[in-house]
Amino acid sequence: MKVLITGASGQLGNELQRTAPAYADATPLTRQQLDITAKDALQRAISAYNPDVVINTAAYVKVDAAEDEPDAAFRINATAVRDLAEICGRSGIKLVHVSTDYIFDGTKSPLPYLEADRPNPLCTYGMSKLAGELYAANLCPSHYIVRTSGLYASRGSSRKGGNFVLSIINKAKNREPIRVVDDIITSPTFAHDCAGAIWKILGSEMPFGIYHAANSGHCSWHEFAQHIVNAAGLHAEVARIKHTDYPAKARRPLWSVLGATNNLDLRHWKKAVEEYIITEGAGK
Repeated sequence: MKVLITGASGQLGNELQRTAPAYADATPLTRQQLDITAKDALQRAISAYNPDVVINTAAYVKVDAAEDEPDAAFRINATAVRDLAEICGRSGIKLVHVSTDYIFDGTKSPLPYLEADRPNPLCTYGMSKLAGELYAANLCPSHYIVRTSGLYASRGSSRKGGNFVLSIINKAKNREPIRVVDDIITSPTFAHDCAGAIWKILGSEMPFGIYHAANSGHCSWHEFAQHIVNAAGLHAEVARIKHTDYPAKARRPLWSVLGATNNLDLRHWKKAVEEYIITEGAGK
């Protein structure tokens, strides 16, 4: 299976390369190698590589900045996906498009969001990602939409300046104040596990449609941070704050726990972050 990975220098793109199974002949293209917002370049790349599958991990991920840059967010997260879906649809190529928990409004607590639940994004970023989903679903019959949440990886997001886990560990080691919101609940997800779920979907030829690929269980960002400190063998106080104490332009869902009706069976988030800390040698 010939697989083209866009946004290959990002957290998930990098993990997809590292975990590619034997059946996948994967070609990674970074943003510098392929700007997905340039339709002609997109068409040339797909014609040149002639893939069976395109996995699109390229995205505008600066949630707060999207409020000031809606055109940029929609250009990358929606318009470029429209072009990609049209090309894949015409050519009979399978499209895997990665999306987010931010397409939901957080009102379903205490139940997890399932694949068939109605989206209702609260911010520009979420709206742009939902638009991309709709384009993928309507323009490419052979599509997989894979939603994930709270992503962290061995390689942190360059657009976000790293990842949450390493940020907490570095602050604890440097004895810097750690203040984390305790009223936003999510499903933190190790990109390694999300990548494995995507390869499982493709390798098992699962039915086309929407999949939730997040580590099981849920927690507040404060609980996540405290577990990171403990798992790393560090000693630091993690202060609780409310989301209203944290200056943010974009509204975020206060509950964005992703549940699944498929059989991807991702492990518990605590086990995943503990392995991450061990493999990265990020403890004390």
